[in-house]
Amino acid sequence: MKFIFEKLSKDFVRTDFDCGIESLNDFLKHYALQNLKKNINVTLVAVSVDNPKKILGYYSVSMAQVNFENLPADLAKGIPRYPVPATRIGRLAVDRAAQGAGLGGELLRHALYRALDLSQEVGTFVVLVDAIDENAKRFYERYGFVSLVSSPLSLALPMETIAEARRKAKP
Repeated sequence: MKFIFEKLSKDFVRTDFDCGIESLNDFLKHYALQNLKKNINVTLVAVSVDNPKKILGYYSVSMAQVNFENLPADLAKGIPRYPVPATRIGRLAVDRAAQGAGLGGELLRHALYRALDLSQEVGTFVVLVDAIDENAKRFYERYGFVSLVSSPLSLALPMETIAEARRKAKP
């Protein structure tokens, strides 16, 4: 299936989105557009070429920071001992109709590459995620995310790792 990624707008049908986790459904249906208008975060949606108004998945992003002390030793090596700039993927969800089709990985890749591009303009050291549960944590760990010291469900991935993955993916 071919996916198109676009910034959320009122033109998309949000009411029938169901990923199986009520808090993620509720965010998309009731808060994502409000947060976008208030510049709290930006939500990008994935739709199919065949049905460009039905949301099959989404992610939200915003700027963030992580305290130096919360970084694992491998990431903290050689950087200043003050809050480190980050991009936060606040939420990432796939509708039940598209689960198992690889859309979760596509959403994550899209978010990571956007964060990498932004890091060329705005200092950003890592991408942060707060996994909703252990299953989500394992999903992020498959892509190289590592847990923060203070919270095992909060994970980070260095921009350097994302840049290396992009270089390897290019023909």
